[in-house]
Formats: sequence, structure tokens, C-alpha cells
Amino acid sequence: MISRLFVYSLLFFTTFSIAQASDLSTLYSSEHLQERHDRYEPALRANFNRLVLGSLTREERARLGHVQLELPLRAPGKEGSNPLSFYAVGNTVVMPIQSIKFFDDLSLAWAYAWSNNLSLEKVTDYVSVLKYQKPPADGFPAPLVALGVAPDIWKQDKRVDDVSQKILKSAIVWIMAHEVAHLLFQHPGYGPQVSVQQAQANEAEADRFANEIMRRIGVAPGGMANFFVTLAHWSSNRGDFASDAKWQAFLKEEATHPFTAARMQALAADLRRDPGSFSIEAQDRQTGKQNVLYIASQIDDIATILNDLDIQRSIAAKAQATKLSALSYTPKKTSASNGLFSGTFNGSFEHFLRDGSTELLGLTVNLNRRKNHVTGSFDFGLGQGSIEGFISNKQLRFEWSWGANFGQGILNSNATGNQLTGQLGYQAFDHNAGRWQLSRD
Repeated sequence: MISRLFVYSLLFFTTFSIAQASDLSTLYSSEHLQERHDRYEPALRANFNRLVLGSLTREERARLGHVQLELPLRAPGKEGSNPLSFYAVGNTVVMPIQSIKFFDDLSLAWAYAWSNNLSLEKVTDYVSVLKYQKPPADGFPAPLVALGVAPDIWKQDKRVDDVSQKILKSAIVWIMAHEVAHLLFQHPGYGPQVSVQQAQANEAEADRFANEIMRRIGVAPGGMANFFVTLAHWSSNRGDFASDAKWQAFLKEEATHPFTAARMQALAADLRRDPGSFSIEAQDRQTGKQNVLYIASQIDDIATILNDLDIQRSIAAKAQATKLSALSYTPKKTSASNGLFSGTFNGSFEHFLRDGSTELLGLTVNLNRRKNHVTGSFDFGLGQGSIEGFISNKQLRFEWSWGANFGQGILNSNATGNQLTGQLGYQAFDHNAGRWQLSRD
């Protein structure tokens, strides 16, 4: 994980920006969502009726009364711009097709990355970019487009199909059960009339009930962890607000499903209460138990994000510095080059901290040369920065930028062009930020 000290030393030179309020209702066309609706609907209704409602006790079913499942293409009103909107109102559980399609795409991307031993973080990086960046002129690309994953990859790789379906199905059933719980326990809506404490208690009760439904079905809620880690990179958090008072006001007045560290900690504790009970067959219980304990540890990690202002700001800083083109698992191929200041280099960045100490960070630099003009990018694990400069006497003098941060730098090459050393600085300086040591990949 990137050093928090490094994040703050960079943020020192810029004004921190809170999340953008992007309208994501155009990620998918209405025609595409209608086609997805027709495909999803039979399985969604079967899961709702057989797995969720069918797992209720007779007393619970009588107390719940009539309940229905609604599958609009998008959520109405401002919720239509939210790609992770699921809710219950009146006697209806609402599961917008846009939200299901969005999570379906993320599930496929996760499975593709897992199957090919690629970074899983790019999926949540994409979600953070949606949250913190302004959309391009033609709008944000849908997940599979941005991540460079073929929509029919599940046909080519059965492991991708299996894993993505397990993520999606277990998450959707868990979410349905959670929303049914709100109706069963007659939880009121959210707003100033409901205290933050009561709202969080309602969410915890619905979470426990959703877990109980998964226990009755005999399926570990693995996809639920994927859903919540997505939510951790999309939902508003303490780091998006200038003060704790403003954050608490948001929780009280606007949060429809309060998403807090305490809620995640309670959810993890409930998973650990009887982890073997998610497996119906006795011979599967030991393996199932270990799986559920791992899911609980993932939920603990999400609680850490929600409880740590430094991590929240690190995620925001990375999102603001990440280029959409850098998220693709299948980037455009560039011709290899052995010339000076051209090609891919890996090495380290010795970062100068403000207290006089240093830290060593991994670094990848990609350089493209046209005559004496060089452009490129660098990546130290917190989003890509850009480089542009000119060569003179085996020395590259360049300007760099990373998000809202910028500065100058110098790189020197050895005779073969396989090793680069140099320094960079903030703003008008070329020496006060640190040193680079690089070798050709």
C-alpha cells in the first residue's frame, strides 16, 4: 500500500476536492437496459420468490404480507444517476436493471482479472474515478469498455463464468433479502425524523436478516463483500466532508442506507458467529467455514477504509490522478524501443519527506520519444502521472503532473539507454521531491 505520508506531502500542494456529483444514468442506453431486463427478469423473480420469500418462516411470511419485486430500467428521480441503487418502499423491493447490469459488469471484470492473475484493484479504481472525476465530453464509458474486458469473455473462459456468476448471484440474493428485511421489520424511511443511531440499527438488523436467509439457503454471501467494497469506493464518506459535523449532518439528513465502519464491523461479527452454518452438507462445513471467515476479513478491511480518513483521502487522490485509459486490462500495444528515453522502465522513487526523512516507493515509467520530444507516464501505485519534456546531451528535462500537483524534473541516461537516474521537485523546482532510479523493463 502507498505510504500515507507520501499522499499528504502531495496533497499539501493542492486543494482537496470532494466527490463529483456525476449523473451516471447514461452509462447504458435504454435499449440495452431493456434487453438486459428481458434476460434478467426470469432469474431475478425466481430468486426473489423461491430463495428469499421461500426461505421465510410461516410466521415471517404472514407478518410480511403482500410484497412485490419491481424491476425498472433505472431508479426514478435523482436515484437514477446512482449505479448502485437498491431499495424498498411501501410493499415493494426495487431492483433497478441499471444497478444490476453495473454490478454484473464489475463481477465479470473481477472474475476476468482473477482468472488471468491481474490486479483486482482496477475494478474499484474505475468506480472511484466515476465518483471523483468529471465525466468526459461523451460521458463515462461503461465498466467493461473502460476495463477492456470483452462482454462475452464468460463464453471463452468457464472459470470467469463460474466466478462472476457466484459473485453476482450471491450479492443480488443478499441485497433482496436485506430489502425484504426492511419491510418485514417495518423500518421507517431515512431523514431528519429518524436518528442516526436508529438508522444504523435498522441497517444492522437488515444485514443480520440477510445473512440468516443465506444461512437457510446454504450459500456463503461472498458477492456481498464485493458489493460493499464497491460501495466503499462509490458512497460518500467522512473524507468527502470538510468537518465531522457536516458528515454527521449528511448521515442524518441524506443517507438512505447509512454506510459506516460500525455497520461493517457488526456485519463481520455476525458472519463469525456461526461460519459453518452457511453450508448445508456436513462434509462441506469446514471448507465453507474458512470461506465465510475470509469473507468476514474482507468486511473488516472495508470497515478499516470507512474508519480511516487517511485511506479515504488516498483513494480520492488516486482517483483524481488516474487516467481512464490506464484502467484497461488490454491496453493498446506500443512498439518496443531501445533508444534513449524511450520504452518502459521500472525502479524506485526515493521520496523526500517534509520532516527530512525519506521513503522508497516502487515506480514504473513509460516514455515515448519523437525526435527530441518525450511524453510519457509514471505510476507509483496511486494513479498515473504525466511527463513531457525535451532531450539535450543525454539528459531529459521535463515537466510532470499528477492530479492537481505538478513540478519539474531531470533524467540522465547511461550510454546504452537502459538505465535512468534523476531527480524531481514540486512546482518551479526540480530537486526537492526526490530521486528516481530506473532500469529498462
